[in-house]
Amino acid sequence: MMKIHTNISAINQNQWTELVDNSPIASFFQTRECYDFYASLSFLKPFVYGISENEKLVGLICGYIIADGSFAKKYLSRRAIVPGGVLLDPQITDEAVTQLLKVAKQGLKRRAIYLEIRNYNDYSNYTSAFEKAGFVYSPHLNFHVATPDLDAALKQLSTTKRRDVKLSGKAGAEWFETNDLNDVRDYYKMLSHLYKTKVKTPLFPLEFFEKLILLTNGKLFVVKHEGEIIGGSVCVLLPDRTVYEWFVCGLDGKFKNVFPSTIATWAAIEYAANNGLGRFDMMGAGKPEDGYGVRDFKSKFGGELVEHGRFITISNSLLFEIGKLGVKASRHTFKKTKKTNKSNSPYKIETKIENIDKEVWADFVIKHPNGNIFHTPQMYEVYENTPRFEPFILVAKNEKGVIVGCLMSVIQREYVGLFGEFTTRSIVFGGPLVENNNADIVGSLLSEYTKIVDSKVIYTQFRNLFDMSCFKPFFDKNGYKHEEHLDILLSLTISVDELAQNLHKERKRNIAIAEKEGLIFRVLDNDKDIADVIDILKKTYHRVKVPMSYEQLFINSKNILGANIKFFGAFHNGKMIAGQVRLCYKEMVYAWYAGSDSEYFHKRPNDFLFWKVLLWSKENGYKVFDFGGAGRPNVPYGVRDYKLKFGGELVNYGRIVKTHKPILMYFGQKVYSIYKKTN
Repeated sequence: MMKIHTNISAINQNQWTELVDNSPIASFFQTRECYDFYASLSFLKPFVYGISENEKLVGLICGYIIADGSFAKKYLSRRAIVPGGVLLDPQITDEAVTQLLKVAKQGLKRRAIYLEIRNYNDYSNYTSAFEKAGFVYSPHLNFHVATPDLDAALKQLSTTKRRDVKLSGKAGAEWFETNDLNDVRDYYKMLSHLYKTKVKTPLFPLEFFEKLILLTNGKLFVVKHEGEIIGGSVCVLLPDRTVYEWFVCGLDGKFKNVFPSTIATWAAIEYAANNGLGRFDMMGAGKPEDGYGVRDFKSKFGGELVEHGRFITISNSLLFEIGKLGVKASRHTFKKTKKTNKSNSPYKIETKIENIDKEVWADFVIKHPNGNIFHTPQMYEVYENTPRFEPFILVAKNEKGVIVGCLMSVIQREYVGLFGEFTTRSIVFGGPLVENNNADIVGSLLSEYTKIVDSKVIYTQFRNLFDMSCFKPFFDKNGYKHEEHLDILLSLTISVDELAQNLHKERKRNIAIAEKEGLIFRVLDNDKDIADVIDILKKTYHRVKVPMSYEQLFINSKNILGANIKFFGAFHNGKMIAGQVRLCYKEMVYAWYAGSDSEYFHKRPNDFLFWKVLLWSKENGYKVFDFGGAGRPNVPYGVRDYKLKFGGELVNYGRIVKTHKPILMYFGQKVYSIYKKTN
């Protein structure tokens, strides 16, 4: 009779111990001590599954679920790991193995993207059972070093490794076991540096190492030279059988004739040989087909190269592929960031808003020929008070403390929670603003900006409102790409008759229809009318399946921007049927948001309101109307065709983009696609 156990309380503890003692493929990682160790850690969740035949425990899976990083990254990196393989009784049936694996697979399906079993023994006799349960074998190498006694272990070392051990001892290096927390912390600093600069994969937090040395079978062997820790090896033991080297590192090349990494591993091998543990397990040597420098290092200790591989089952193929790409991208991040962040700029970049004089900032923007409303401290305040908007400002100052440049960005999220992370982007309207178009100032601003947003957003988009081609080398240097993107600028310096003559005949006809229908144009000021505009905008964006859930943006804009923002409405029989929000600054009017009630399309409210706003803009002394984007060249775009029928000149200032997190970018596009389909 077969019985499945899915939690720790259902498993007979004495039988568990007996199974470890009797199984030829047992490891430390299948013991109750290991499970309890996992359970003591705050950053991972343990799991255990067992199976009994005829009331005897014959199989057990023990592992942990772990994820890395922030909220979104954690979701994408959830994985279940079973170090050491599955614990099996020699007499277990293939059916029982398959059932145990299926239960674990089902139980972890929603908790982890994949389940990986890392074998430290030969499981070739059970391959068919794994395959029936839906697991795939992946080749993976390892070294097993025989440690019957110290002489045998020493003789197995390569000539160079024996020499390194002798030279290190003569040079004053010493190695020993320690459970001193100060030693643990010094070792962890060294190991963390290695992982950040070379390994470039996540490392367990310090808590792991502090608690591991408290285990009966947890060991830290350190190498010291002149009182300083210069290397170490973190190991666990299966009593009377095996030492497993979990982590090892050393400050190689720092001291003459001292080889810390070699000594750290040798210290653990020496311990195994002196304490009756017949095998030293190096816990992995990479994939056979991959170049792996560490494999060459490990091979010099005289171990047997084995391929016991790994078994893996994937519960979510899409997220698994995204995760693989993320690992690849993260391994290039350090080098890329290091190169990007190097700067010898003479300009001081201030990023703390409290240290920036807003009046001086505003004066710099208004006097700059390319200064626009999106550069102003007033717009910063609007964003600052709007949910899901996070502005930040960078101001460049020369050696005299005078502002010579600024760059303002707003980080936007369409949603809160997990989906919000997939829509996080930084938008820079208008680009960097610098004195005399000084490219060096742009370089300083851009370098600092990139350092800030690399960890904050999925992508950056500069929406250019003027020609920035002269800054291209600095954008290229920081990993940004230029994309063709059109805009339409309409001169308001011509007469009203000339404006009317530039209208396409279809626009003229629609405006005439609207006037015949009795539509009324109004500049809006009271809160009720503005609330009606917001309601129309929300309905419009929902109709075209684009997220728009930030009405507070418009309320804040009205309260903070004053005369720099205008709300307009088209009315029929006293009801607003179309609304527009326009930003006004210096001599420019910017098209910002617009919407209309689809029930009244036949009355042509959009054409009517657009025309009336153009006339209002001219009458109030503005010289240019910016239509706010017209799509990519050579790509059909109905909105561009519509806007051009009001006159105006096409310009191609383009956009400049950079993807900071390509994996989340990919997933964010999927989220947006789902939104479009379900709304």
